[in-house]
Amino acid sequence: MPRRVTRPWPTIRTTLFVLALTFATTAAIQAFLAASTSEWWPGVLAAALAAAAVWCLAAALTTR
Repeated sequence: MPRRVTRPWPTIRTTLFVLALTFATTAAIQAFLAASTSEWWPGVLAAALAAAAVWCLAAALTTR
């Protein structure tokens, strides 16, 4: 039976921070696109990307 890892690798935390930054940047771009057009789907996509950014940031901060 494999041993349980007590501390995650530092690269996991860094990867989650990079993913959070990428999702947040893309969400901001989609929000700008939603504001500048009359389409509804960029707003939904921006909200989903913002939620993904928050999730990645929370996972990176709670990872010990």
